[in-house]
Amino acid sequence: MNFFSKNTTENWIIKLFKITDNKTVEQFDMESCILSTIDSICQKTELKATDFDINYKDSRKTLNGFKKALSKQKEVVYSFVGFNSDKTNTYFTVDNPMLNWTERPENSSINISIQIAREYAELNTIERITKNLITSFDFEYGYITKLPSNYDSGTERKTKKGLFSTSVEVNEMDHAWTFHSIGILHGFIKRIYPINYLNKSHFSDVLTKELILNYGNTENISDNITKWTLSPDEIKFLKNNEQIQKISILTDSLDFLKTEEAKVFKGKMELKKPASNKADY
Repeated sequence: MNFFSKNTTENWIIKLFKITDNKTVEQFDMESCILSTIDSICQKTELKATDFDINYKDSRKTLNGFKKALSKQKEVVYSFVGFNSDKTNTYFTVDNPMLNWTERPENSSINISIQIAREYAELNTIERITKNLITSFDFEYGYITKLPSNYDSGTERKTKKGLFSTSVEVNEMDHAWTFHSIGILHGFIKRIYPINYLNKSHFSDVLTKELILNYGNTENISDNITKWTLSPDEIKFLKNNEQIQKISILTDSLDFLKTEEAKVFKGKMELKKPASNKADY
């Protein structure tokens, strides 16, 4: 299904999420996930990893140096890897924020965000990278979309240009997702995208299951994850569908925040005290 128009100034965006608690947060293999993602992008795009960051401050100039530094980290809260990103618009970030909080909430999420310039990969390549990550690291929800190059991959909004820089403000939408994303284990989604990766909870509601099976195409990716692919026309139609609005955490009106489920989810994911980071790594 050719639902993406050709545009050399656009980037593929892959985002995957895994909900954690105080036990599972320690079990996730951040090192393997980071190195596996580097290998996948290098092999599929023929780009080389050139820029590195660990825990917001530990940079290395070579891949071997980065691997050595990574192996010495007791905990990896955040990592950035770029592929000559200033020129190629290709990079990824992985974060496991609960590891860096002294006063931990009941739940948090591990997040991986990948941006690959469209000129370096076709859709089938992007899907293979995504499938490999899902099957190898048990991500529980995610999506693939495409954004113009002047959009920020993190917020998925247009960047603001200043005299000497560009920026994106964090707003209520971003906080709504951050503190309610546990909903992905209870049949909720962020919003609908061209390609959605859904878990079994998304099929537990009869109305949601009926929509998924009646629109777009589905394919089982693993025992727990189904890929749901939608055309632009289907997305346009479903965006205003009552059931899709009901299960979407992010809508224009943010009506989800008024629900009882939102209160429960926020109670599990919101910091009980002001954020308190651990000592420097």
